Amino acid sequence: MNSAEESAATPNRRKRKVVLASGMAAVVAGLGTVAGVSFAGTDDTAATAATAAAGGVAFADDFEDGDAAGWSKSGGTWSVAADGSKVLKQSKSGATPAREFAGDTAWTDYSVQARVEPLSVAADGFAGIVARATSSTSFYRLALTGANKVQLQSVKSGAVTVLSEAAVTVSAGASYTLGLELTGNTLSGSVNGAAVVEGSASAFAQGRIGLQTYDATAEFDDVVVTSSGAAATAAPTATASASPTATATATATATATASPTATASPAATASSSGKFETSPIGFGSGTTGGAGGKTVAITSIDQLITEAASDGPKILQLSSVLKGSGTDQVVVSSDKTIVGVGANAGLTGAGIFIKKASNVIIRNLKISFALAPVDLIAAQKSDHVWIDHNELFNDTTHDKDFYDGMVDLTHATDFVTVSWNYLHDHHKGSLIGHSDSNAAEDTGHLRITYSHNWFDNVASRLPRVRFGTVHLYDNLFTNAETSGIHCLMNAQCLVQNNVFVNVKLPVWTTEDSDEDGFAVISGNDFGGEAPVITQTGTFTTAPYSVPLEPASSVAALVKAGAGTGKI
Repeated sequence: MNSAEESAATPNRRKRKVVLASGMAAVVAGLGTVAGVSFAGTDDTAATAATAAAGGVAFADDFEDGDAAGWSKSGGTWSVAADGSKVLKQSKSGATPAREFAGDTAWTDYSVQARVEPLSVAADGFAGIVARATSSTSFYRLALTGANKVQLQSVKSGAVTVLSEAAVTVSAGASYTLGLELTGNTLSGSVNGAAVVEGSASAFAQGRIGLQTYDATAEFDDVVVTSSGAAATAAPTATASASPTATATATATATATASPTATASPAATASSSGKFETSPIGFGSGTTGGAGGKTVAITSIDQLITEAASDGPKILQLSSVLKGSGTDQVVVSSDKTIVGVGANAGLTGAGIFIKKASNVIIRNLKISFALAPVDLIAAQKSDHVWIDHNELFNDTTHDKDFYDGMVDLTHATDFVTVSWNYLHDHHKGSLIGHSDSNAAEDTGHLRITYSHNWFDNVASRLPRVRFGTVHLYDNLFTNAETSGIHCLMNAQCLVQNNVFVNVKLPVWTTEDSDEDGFAVISGNDFGGEAPVITQTGTFTTAPYSVPLEPASSVAALVKAGAGTGKI
């Protein structure tokens, strides 16, 4: 951003790396590995450099690398744009919130500073910065408003309390340096280096930083977070570093951490008999596949493609791993069962696509290394599907877009059970609902059950849900470096008796979409991590009975039973 007033004051403004002062080694060590976001700053003033040297620079981004790595979006249209220098621009107008978040949820006492240039602001709109964000709707905010005020606000679950305000002329195209400092319960806000508002609040003790607009467009630049004397203790949430190995870490402890207030009762409390179901439990109940039809022994990928697309009920049996080209896709029609015989049958270099079909079973198959845009298993505009006892995997040595999804259920697919699968070594796990803009088609559909699956070393989407109604119970999640179950766009998620080991954000309902989702959780072991649930759902009891296992038994049970060769 580069207004005429600013250019006159600093005609040669450029970005450069901050030189860390002596004694900052401890700060760097505390931050650990940071990928995608550097310890960068600006040379706009000598004071900025002095602040960087004297305090602990926990995070800085001037966007000169041309991307927004390390930031996560919740609403709005964000991009890195050139305006003299590179800036982060929010260009979506209208009365909707637009938010970007970065940093670590464990940050406590710190200051955040950024240059903010409103491009257009409605009378009730604003552009500002955020600190101690615990979700996309709970944080402290310093906002430049269209009513020519700067306001220090406490926002809790979307409800705004103005702690302090002052008169400031807010002009489109002018650049303002906003600063928000937090020490204990004391909050102080500054504009262009002058302290103008102060308040006291105890709603949030720690949290991330953010940039926000409402009914406004704006550019943001030169974001710097400095700790208040203490060394920073966590890295910003930047692009993922090296992936963990596929080997699971220690089994989760039996004692679950504290859950939010939702306390839905399970539909049933009986323990599992230890025998695997012969028909699906959950939303996919009633799926029979090719039962009653001819059984066909499959010996080649071409034969499978032909038989899977044919009319009428059939049971297609594979006894070996069939090799595809990398982008081969087996399109499956209604009333089909595709099942492996033994523990080593399936597909490699090919995926299964259930398209406009009903009553399909995919069972006991190893499926791997289908190249994007082919998913390992995908369903669109289909209903009554059972995906059971499969092993799905790729690798994490390639870029996250080299492969596509493992189990992607989109375009109003409905009544699906995903059970006893072993999914491992992949970037993007399972997607339910493909787009924020597909509400008209997806709303009222995407009813999915996940039970007894093991997701290991799958970075995210465990699953990611838009619009759907999803029940997840007795699943094991290990080594997810980015996030776990992600419910968005008014999706309703019921999460019961699952175990999470080394999973960041095990359950969350905010960011990365225009609208938050809903979740109800009970009986889970989050492994010391905290869920981030901004909205408690109304889906509190499944419309079917299930034998819930206690969390203390889930890890051993799922590891012993998930994958091929068990039925």
